[in-house]
This record gives sequence, structure tokens and C-alpha cells, in this order.
Amino acid sequence: MTRCPANVVLLAAGRGSRIAPLTKDTPKSLLPVAGRSSLERALDSALVRPVDQVIVVTGDRHEAVEHLVRERYGESVETVFNERFGEDMNILSTELGVARLRRPASGYLIVETDVVIAPEGWETVFAVGERDESYWITRGTYGAALTGGALEADADGRVTGLVYAPTYSPRYEGWQKLLGILYVGSAEVARDRELRQAALARTCAQYYMTPWVDNLGLLPCRARPLGDVLAGSFNDSDSYRDIDRRFRAAGAGGCR
Repeated sequence: MTRCPANVVLLAAGRGSRIAPLTKDTPKSLLPVAGRSSLERALDSALVRPVDQVIVVTGDRHEAVEHLVRERYGESVETVFNERFGEDMNILSTELGVARLRRPASGYLIVETDVVIAPEGWETVFAVGERDESYWITRGTYGAALTGGALEADADGRVTGLVYAPTYSPRYEGWQKLLGILYVGSAEVARDRELRQAALARTCAQYYMTPWVDNLGLLPCRARPLGDVLAGSFNDSDSYRDIDRRFRAAGAGGCR
């Protein structure tokens, strides 16, 4: 079997305020996409692989998320509660999840739980490779209709530029669009944690990618494109309905 990450940290603490009123009664990570939540899809994909430890970081309406994890996955998955979820933009959730790992030095996959990927795409996500290099999962390109995190890579896939640009900037037009998944290889673990903790000392109102954006020269990494695999993320009602429609149309309700 292809070498997989030793650890997986799933970020499920967000309030999902931009997707209201859909999140009035349901946490964002539990919203159904073609009949199955993004959290369950990610967990099912992790647990069929030889991953040592899986952590779900909870926050808003944590009881519902923790109940699902406990009832469906039992002791196979651990949860940790981020009590500061209201002010955190996910950098603190990332640190709490990594801090709970028994062997963080082995590397870890960080997954935002508003990400939905067809089964074949998860093969690419979990294929660490023998060189154990850090990588960002990408899908599509940055543009006026698709803003946010993006990267630029050279011909060998090495990341040469990394940015978070939620307001459209023509400067990043055509850069690879980040999907919300980062694998931190063992060689980058110590620096990743050091820089994240330094950033947290200033504020938790920032994303987990911020230390990488600010210190890319210290954190070598590669782009890992999904190509044409059906995948996406949702941050508002329109993007949620769109991805639900596309997965239903493709018959991609299952997960492996």
C-alpha cells in the first residue's frame, strides 16, 4: 500500500457564519453533500488507510460533532475542543490538534472540513511518498470567481509563492488554488510548530497557512494538484449548494 501520513488533523471548529442560515441547526462540517457530510467523507477516507492517529478539532456546537464521532467511529478518532473558536480563524485549532498527537514529529495532514473530494482524489491527498515532502493540495486556478489561498510553483512542483488573497488581485491570476489541505513532512514539523506558536503569541485571528505565507523560504513544500478530480470547498450558501449539486449529478455520494 502507498505510504500514508502518520497523523491526520481535521479542523471542524468554525461557526460557518458565512453559510447561515444553513448552519442554524447544523454545524458546517456536518452539512450533507450528496447525502454525506464533508467530515464523514474525510474521516472515512482516513480510516481505511494505515494512519496512526486521527484528531478532530471541534468548536461551535461541538456536542453534535463529538456525538457523531463517538457514535460512528468510537475510539478510532479522538476529539479536542477549541474553547476559543469564536476568535480563532483556525491557526489555534491546528495547534491544538497537533499538540494532541502522540508522535507529531512523524508528520501530519491538516484538512479543513469544508473540503469535499471524490474518492479517487483522496488517493492523491494521502499519497505521502518516500521523500516525505510537505505539500499543498490544489484544485483549479485563482481568478475573479475563485479567490483565497493560492500558490505558484516551478516546473518541478516546488512552491515559489504562497498567498492568501480573498479579495481578487490580478497579480495572482492563474496561480494554483489551494483546497484547504496541507501535509507537513517530518523535516518541516519543528519549524512549522515553532512559527505557528510565535504567530499565536500575537493573535489567533489568522489562518494556519499564515506562518507558511510569511516564512516560505524556511518551509520548503510542493504543489499537489488534483487535476480534473471532482472536488471543492464551500464558504457560503451558493458554493455549498453548487458543490452539493455537482456531487449529486456525478453520483459521488459514496466515499472510501
